[in-house]
Amino acid sequence: MKHQIKCAAPEQHSMFYSECDPSLRNACVGHLRMDFGSGSEFYSTWWGNRDDLNDSTFKAELNDVVNELRKDGLLKNRSGMQKYCSYHQSLNLNESYGFSVETDDHLFLLRCRPERGNYDCYCYCYNKRELTLAQSQEQGESQSPEMSL
Repeated sequence: MKHQIKCAAPEQHSMFYSECDPSLRNACVGHLRMDFGSGSEFYSTWWGNRDDLNDSTFKAELNDVVNELRKDGLLKNRSGMQKYCSYHQSLNLNESYGFSVETDDHLFLLRCRPERGNYDCYCYCYNKRELTLAQSQEQGESQSPEMSL
């Protein structure tokens, strides 16, 4: 497998949702909502956030990651996702499982809930350069001394 799936880090918890911190949200290219229909179909819907980051390189990388995961298990079908979630360590996201796939330029966070009647998976896609910038600005703001008047 070209891309390694890992248990997502606890500090990434809020990044699996659209309501994450606004500075981190700015690093999000968008998210892909996926569903297996009756179990083996594959439907997806793209929800964009930053059109300027949604270029052909990003699209090719997202396509590569999703196609690989569809072939090798996690996104193959609902029962495959259920098995994968049961047998692999994941970040606890209440009733969902959190995994990450990292490439040179992007971080893909997969929130899986393989249960008929719900969307099976959301994949939040972050530009790593923008994410690093947002995180460094956030740290700088929290470390700057407060002025007293």
